[in-house]
Amino acid sequence: MKFKKLILTLLVFFVSADLYSQSGKFFIHQTNDGTVIDISLYVKRNTGPEWSLGFASLVFFYNNEAMENPREITEGEWDDSLNADYGDQFFVFYGDGNSVSLEIGLDSLPSDGTIVSTDSMLVGTVRFDILDSLQKNELSWDLEHCAVLDNAGADITSNMIFSDPENVLLPVELSSFYFTVQRNEVGLHWITVSEKNNAGFKIERRIYGSESWTETGSVNGKGNTNEISEYTFKDKDLQPGVYNFRLKQTDFNGNYEYFELSENVNIEIPVSNVLSQNYPNPFNPNSQISYEVGSGNGNKVSVRLSVYNSLGKEVATLFKGEQDPGYYKVNFNGQAYPSGIYIYVLEADGTVAGSKRMILIK
Repeated sequence: MKFKKLILTLLVFFVSADLYSQSGKFFIHQTNDGTVIDISLYVKRNTGPEWSLGFASLVFFYNNEAMENPREITEGEWDDSLNADYGDQFFVFYGDGNSVSLEIGLDSLPSDGTIVSTDSMLVGTVRFDILDSLQKNELSWDLEHCAVLDNAGADITSNMIFSDPENVLLPVELSSFYFTVQRNEVGLHWITVSEKNNAGFKIERRIYGSESWTETGSVNGKGNTNEISEYTFKDKDLQPGVYNFRLKQTDFNGNYEYFELSENVNIEIPVSNVLSQNYPNPFNPNSQISYEVGSGNGNKVSVRLSVYNSLGKEVATLFKGEQDPGYYKVNFNGQAYPSGIYIYVLEADGTVAGSKRMILIK
């Protein structure tokens, strides 16, 4: 009977200890935009009793040959700007320049503090500049120096789970990335010397000075190869301006890395009015007509694009109005017209800039 009571007592003790232990999880999330890497630290409470974070020294390692110049850019709920009970949140260097720590703490103990949620809460974000994108970041917790106290001053470090992130080496090595320009068409060219698990590349473009990138197309990767591979992508029908381009290389697991073109790409304003041959030609029933409006005196240009039959009768006006200098394309639909030869004419400020023949075959 005494033995049964002892077993029951021990069971109650262990269940109670587990039920009322203040436990949680800290983890690291990293994002890479091709220029900087943001390392964000998060905390969440495990299911169980509520507890408040009173003090934390959250130390993590990083590869200082892959990334450099750490600085804190975001603070969490444990900073004096959001909760007056806390001091200023800050970060410090540890070790030999290969680890840093986010430091948070209450001004005095005990205190109410801030309750840790069962949902992930941001502790803070440290930004690094990329030093060498071909090396692993090697992020991991420095468990020897990490420390966590609750709002009563009790050391609860042993109840915490510190989860290391995956540190995969992104799978593509580029040997070159350059561009060519032909009128308002940009050709992007890049060469890989090896690929591992490479799903492909997304091409992104932005207007110089803008922060917003637009996806303009994609190219499939080779998967796994140690052979040199050449890639080309054409971005067409751009208006005059200065642009930036980058590649978003993605593997089959969803990991990605950016490769940004080192130079700006300039699409210049046409110097004269030019009418191009329609395409396709012959056609049925649609064909594209491209033309350029020259810079002239820098003002808008009065433009008229008309279509005539073989007898010289105008059958369609494709555009009539003012346009800025630049590159344009319109569609001609010949569904309502008989087969034959048609002439299309471009006029700019009342002067004929050019004329071409096209053939409609039904």
